[in-house]
Amino acid sequence: MTDPNLLNRARGVLGLYKGAQGGEKQAARGALVRLLSTHNIYLDSLEAGLPHSQNPDDLEGWRPAQGWLAALGTEGQDEALERLIEQGDLSLSERRQVLERLSLGALVASRAAGWLSADPELEEQQLIQAGAALKPEDVAQDARPIAGAVQQLSLQGAWLLARPERRLKADTEVQAEFFAGLVEGLTTRRARIEGSGSSFVVLTRLSVGELSRFRTAAAQHSGRLEREVLRAARALGKELGGVN
Repeated sequence: MTDPNLLNRARGVLGLYKGAQGGEKQAARGALVRLLSTHNIYLDSLEAGLPHSQNPDDLEGWRPAQGWLAALGTEGQDEALERLIEQGDLSLSERRQVLERLSLGALVASRAAGWLSADPELEEQQLIQAGAALKPEDVAQDARPIAGAVQQLSLQGAWLLARPERRLKADTEVQAEFFAGLVEGLTTRRARIEGSGSSFVVLTRLSVGELSRFRTAAAQHSGRLEREVLRAARALGKELGGVN
């Protein structure tokens, strides 16, 4: 095992090499090469994700993702996956390579508790269920880092699970408009009215909590609806009666 003090010394020289310019960079390069070759140390021993090489020139144009991709299929795969899912510069083929070895369901299950705060209406099991249904190709085609794509796609799926479509029955068209307005006021989402004559329904997606709040508001304010309709009818009559 290489002496930790020696590794720290080599890391210091590597840092100098990365930040130096001109003659200082060449001097740091020479010192780094001597350390690596003399003590049989490789760049990836100094910093995870670097190439398995003793040549500092191999760092030019090197992306950390390349080092992590090279670790797939080895004992270091788990750590590599943890790093790769946060990388924002993976190509489509590289994303697919990562996804072949990644369990999307397991990833969502491991992070679901932390993602719930994005939507207080969600339950952890709904998020896990949505994650299990994710398709790798949908994640591959997403522009966000894999972890971010999985989070957003699973939240979108869970949103639908948490808010099934509701059919709110109304006795009249006026009541249907009232219900639709309540839904939109409570959720800021549009509601659709279907029906004619004496049969109307308001179609919308509501969680259990949202449905409960809707029912409470509808019960509390139904009497006011009738008074407002009567007031509006009287006002309309006055307006039209005053037209000559």
